[in-house]
Amino acid sequence: METADLTYYDYLSNASESGKFMYMIMESFPQGIVISDASDKIMYTNFKMAQLTGYSRREMLGKVAAAFLYLPEQQKRLKDIAEQRLAGNYECYELLVKRKTGTPFLGHTITAPYKNMNGEIIGTISVVTDVSITKRTAELEVLAIGATKALNSVIITDRYGKIAWVNEGFTSLSGRQLYEVIDTKGETLRKDNDEFMSRFQEAVIQKEPLAFEYFNFKKDGKEYKVKATLTPILDAQGDVKDMIIIETDIS
Repeated sequence: METADLTYYDYLSNASESGKFMYMIMESFPQGIVISDASDKIMYTNFKMAQLTGYSRREMLGKVAAAFLYLPEQQKRLKDIAEQRLAGNYECYELLVKRKTGTPFLGHTITAPYKNMNGEIIGTISVVTDVSITKRTAELEVLAIGATKALNSVIITDRYGKIAWVNEGFTSLSGRQLYEVIDTKGETLRKDNDEFMSRFQEAVIQKEPLAFEYFNFKKDGKEYKVKATLTPILDAQGDVKDMIIIETDIS
């Protein structure tokens, strides 16, 4: 058996019955599984994790997890997360993971430390779920059909104001890509975020479209004024599920 097929138990032929059983469970898991040692070097990945990243197990084994981050600035965050895990704390977080093709997917990760027979923490087990931009926004993009003209900035958020999708018009106007604002409430964009969120909540409560003007900041710090329409999207029960925000630059 080649090194690329090694499991956490070295070779299945040498594993105990319980070990073989656990291996089969991990290989059948619908989420990616990564087992790392105390220095965060990868000791095992399951079949799903190889599928998610496009890397073979041979390419992942022995590498530190940080090697598979899409953005260099995530390195410090991952280091802090690793320190928390080795301190015995469970962690839940999202990071952009690099595929072999060079494109990212958003990995929602739950990580737990594991111990040896003496109770010492010797590594971590991580379960990774693909909540990538493409999969997360396929449904949301449908909502934005007819509202994605390049001259307009279109933002789709959840009912709490967290950004889930933006169009090219938003990127052109603000200078920011989706990965820079996803899962935020646009705090870096708006001059008065408290006022915006107050009007946002008003639209959620009234379940009716609402139009108003406010100031945003481009990525380079330049201020611009927009006229926006907030349109609530209701679910089958009549509750607000998402919000479509269409902004027009009126600077």
